[in-house]
Amino acid sequence: MLIQYHEFQTGDVISINPNHVVCVFLGKDPKTQEKTTFINMINGNIAVSEDYYVVVERIGLSKL
Repeated sequence: MLIQYHEFQTGDVISINPNHVVCVFLGKDPKTQEKTTFINMINGNIAVSEDYYVVVERIGLSKL
C-alpha cells in the first residue's frame, strides 16, 4: 500500500511505501527555514506539508 502526501516545497503529490519509513520528525526545511514534517526513508528525508500527527497516523493505519 502506498500513502499519498504533499511535498513541502512544490505541493506535488508523492506516494510513499510505509515499509521503508525509518522515522518521522519535525524540523526546518534547509532551503526556507520553515518548520515542517520530515519522513525519513531508508535512502533520505522527504519534507511534507501534512501535520506530524497526520503523517504518523497514516503510517500506523497502513500497518493494520
